[in-house]
Formats: sequence, structure tokens, C-alpha cells
Amino acid sequence: MTHHILAGVTFAVMAVAFTQVSNQAAAKSTISVTSNQALTTDGITRNYLTTGSAPLYSKVPVYKSAKVVTKAAALKTLATTADAGQTYFRGYRAAQTSNGDWYLKVVSFDKTYRGWIYVGTNDPTTDSTAVSGGLKTAETFKEQPLPTYFANTPVYFTTPKASTLTDTAPDYTQYKVGRNLNSTTEFYKDPLTVTKIGTKQNNRDANATYYYVTDSAHPQVNGWVKQSDVATSPAN
Repeated sequence: MTHHILAGVTFAVMAVAFTQVSNQAAAKSTISVTSNQALTTDGITRNYLTTGSAPLYSKVPVYKSAKVVTKAAALKTLATTADAGQTYFRGYRAAQTSNGDWYLKVVSFDKTYRGWIYVGTNDPTTDSTAVSGGLKTAETFKEQPLPTYFANTPVYFTTPKASTLTDTAPDYTQYKVGRNLNSTTEFYKDPLTVTKIGTKQNNRDANATYYYVTDSAHPQVNGWVKQSDVATSPAN
């Protein structure tokens, strides 16, 4: 008799547990994507570092076919990687789910990492800096006041080599914006005027300083160049 009673109790507990799991699964399955749109805010406001608190998914993770493409732990490491800026992320699509969560589709500047990541419950389509969860807004480059010293002090490319370049934006500080001039070999004797100065942020490239230089003789040279690639005396 006791055996039958225990068996009945066990069955009842299992039935309740199964019902709870079934209800949770049913509740989860009712969550859907209610909007999915391209972000149109200024690209500068859509640069991010990963926090390591959420993974990257192949799809918004309400879909059964969504898979983790990069684990949260790996993304946490990327946030402090001392590269030139390749592991910044740019957001370009936003999706909201029916329970109020938002996800951004992002890609790393070097295009190695791409996917959807949870960014909280604030609407990033109107303010793309209002993110939490797996991302935090990143300032990739910061300009400083130009020292008066440069008003009367020209600079020159340090060596006549093809690897000395000028950039539309300092390399890996904006997504898909970079090289302006492939080689400065022909222009290494031109005096250059420094009109802007700034530094990389978040220990990218050791927070390297860049100058924006203009070349009155060859305006195609105009662009950002790393401080270490110019000097106050022309190369021999």
C-alpha cells in the first residue's frame, strides 16, 4: 500500500514539474521579433566595445535556429585586446523582441566577428549610445587642442617608404574608413602643416598620437598620419 502511495506522489510531483517546464517552454516560444531595422544614426555613435556579459548569436536568439557564434568569455577578452583597433565593433541593425529586449547586429572593424548581441531594453534606433548588456559605447579617437607650436613649424614624413600612409580617419578608429594615400614615397620632402591632433583611446595601439597634415603642393596627401611617421626635419 505504501509503495502505491509513494509511486502516486512521485508521479504527481513529476507531472507538476513537467507542466512547469512545458509552461516555461511555451512562454519562451511565444517571444518573437517585433521589429528589425537598419540603424541610421551617425556611425561615430555606433562604435562599441564588448562587455563579456552576453555572447554573439547567429540570429536573434528567439529563433530556434540561432546559435552562439562567439562566447561571452571570448568577447570579454576582446574588450582589452591591445591591437590597433581591429576589435572595436560597429552596430548596423537593431531588433526588438515582444518582451521588450533589444539586440544589435554588429561586426568587428576587421570583420572577424559578426552577429547579434543583447543590448538591454532601451531603444538604440534613436540613441545608439543607450546600450547595456553585451556592449558599451566606445570613443575610439579623441582630438585635443592644437599646440600653438605647430603654427610655424612644418613637419615631414620621416622616411621615403611606401608604408608611411595618410588616412581619412586614423586606422581602425572608424569602420571602413581609413587609408587616404597608399604611399607617400613621392612626397617625403614636402613640408606639411599640422592642423589637428588626437590620440587613439582604450589602449588601442598604445593610445598613439596622430596628426592631421596638409600639403599645399600636393593636396592629395592631406590626411591623418601617426606622430612617429613625421619629424621636424626632412629626410635625406
